[in-house]
Amino acid sequence: MAAKFSTTTWPQRHDNTFSVLAEILRESKPDSPVILEIGPGAVSRMLSRSLACGEGENLPWIENRWRAILRNIDGILRRLPGIKLSSYESGELIRALPECEKIFVADISPNVISAIQEQYPGVEANVFDFARAKFDPPVDVVVCLCVLVRASEPEKMFANIYHSLKPNGILVMDNRSCSRFNTGELPLKKLTNQIWRKI
Repeated sequence: MAAKFSTTTWPQRHDNTFSVLAEILRESKPDSPVILEIGPGAVSRMLSRSLACGEGENLPWIENRWRAILRNIDGILRRLPGIKLSSYESGELIRALPECEKIFVADISPNVISAIQEQYPGVEANVFDFARAKFDPPVDVVVCLCVLVRASEPEKMFANIYHSLKPNGILVMDNRSCSRFNTGELPLKKLTNQIWRKI
């Protein structure tokens, strides 16, 4: 098994979740929802076209091994000075939710934020640390997938993310983070896999 230097995103990683989110929003009919995406991640631009699309469990074994090798190489490349980055998830959200009023992106990495600002000029992207503050004003939807499991203060981040949502807002978060880092005092109703409603 190859050593893991850091995590890397890949194209269409969350397409199924974003499709379900779009359907939930259509059914609940919020007018032009405001979306906040936290920690979308990025890859080195030179490997951005080489990473396989989709969820790993849907790929043949050899493709999964090859992708793991590429992801580890990418983790090394992203640490080198001057390496340009690409980010997928903001563009995938835009395609899945064309009716949203605004997409905000927050990440603790200035390099990721620079990549998003360059790729998606209609998105408002800023360096922001959810371990220190909540996002204000609150938004209709927060997307935060596979971020808290790598954070140094995940419980604080979870509380600030929760308080960044409007009442009845939608939280899109991996099940592992939602069950592990919610202290139980912040009520959520599970709508479907990885999608929750603030109650």
